[in-house]
Amino acid sequence: MLQEVDLEAAVAEGIVTAEQAHAMRALAERSTREKAVALGHEERFHFMRSFNDLFFAIGVALLGGGLLFFTFLVPLHSLIAALAIWALAELLVARMRLVLPGILLACLFAVFAILASPIDFLFAKVAQRPSDFAALREWYVTPRYEGPHAGGPLVLLHLLGLIAITYAGAGVAAAALFYARFRLPFALLLIAAGLVCMALGATYHIWPNRAHHYHPIVLLLCGLAAFAAAMAFDVSDRERLTRRADCAFWLHLLAAPLIVHSLIDMVWPVAPGGISRISLGLTNEAAVAIVLVVAILSVVAIITDRRALLVSTLVYLGIVIGYAITGTIGQQGADNTVIFFATLLVLGAFVVLLGVGWQPLRRVFLRLLSPGIANRLPPPMQAAA
Repeated sequence: MLQEVDLEAAVAEGIVTAEQAHAMRALAERSTREKAVALGHEERFHFMRSFNDLFFAIGVALLGGGLLFFTFLVPLHSLIAALAIWALAELLVARMRLVLPGILLACLFAVFAILASPIDFLFAKVAQRPSDFAALREWYVTPRYEGPHAGGPLVLLHLLGLIAITYAGAGVAAAALFYARFRLPFALLLIAAGLVCMALGATYHIWPNRAHHYHPIVLLLCGLAAFAAAMAFDVSDRERLTRRADCAFWLHLLAAPLIVHSLIDMVWPVAPGGISRISLGLTNEAAVAIVLVVAILSVVAIITDRRALLVSTLVYLGIVIGYAITGTIGQQGADNTVIFFATLLVLGAFVVLLGVGWQPLRRVFLRLLSPGIANRLPPPMQAAA
């Protein structure tokens, strides 16, 4: 198969003209797009090219585990480990283009960067004189402090929220630096996750006594923001032929549980005192609300051709199915084992049937949308003749 370097060499040697090479590029791009539409894209993303990627990933995981054990107590050691991880990323990600090891390296670099950040120092008593560089130098070469102590629970939550913002901010900066250098799509997930942690930390910092009441709203807003960012990548690459599709995939993977769990928290909230939902049991009203949430999110997932939203709802849908089966059998005659496997049977059949009908449903839903919106979404797979 001709590559870009082959076309450039052909132009340089006079085999083809620059105009002919440009026409050949356009033809190849058009053919690739038509093939993508005909075959469907099915959320393809680059994860692992061969077993060699997995082999390197195992080595990175083992190396990272060893480094964490020997370096996490001393900030200077963590800084050295972060630099070592960066150097390894230059080899495995920048030069060899390995995705799975790159994912592990991005996580490890963010962790070591956080451990090497002087956050403990800033919140410790010694930080009352921030210009004392001798104290900072001493902090870097000695085991880290246990952390600040507070007198009351509200003050502690207020302070912990501020610390969470700072730690998450360090992680966001490290992930952003990694993405800027290596353009690894997974790093966007780390950036977005860090921003979510900062938002939650800000909630505890501003409203320490009512933070748990605002959690669903904060998580929903964060999820919608991540979803909007993912859709921005999606609409810029409808056929999902470039790296932007991978960027969208990882952002969708984060946005989905944030949106689903926050909506479920709103329609089926946890009772005061930390009593779990399962302990309280499901009500008819909550079951109907959950089904409506799943139905709406399923339509959105089908229209956008992203399955992460639907996957995140399966646990709650399974709870509703089990609740319905229990009501059908009768509470006294209900066998928990039978209910569990009957739920798996119904839920599995639902997933398989929806998977089979995914593309036909997409064609139906896209026809119901205005052309201006439908033409910005991934094209549906062509129906078989």
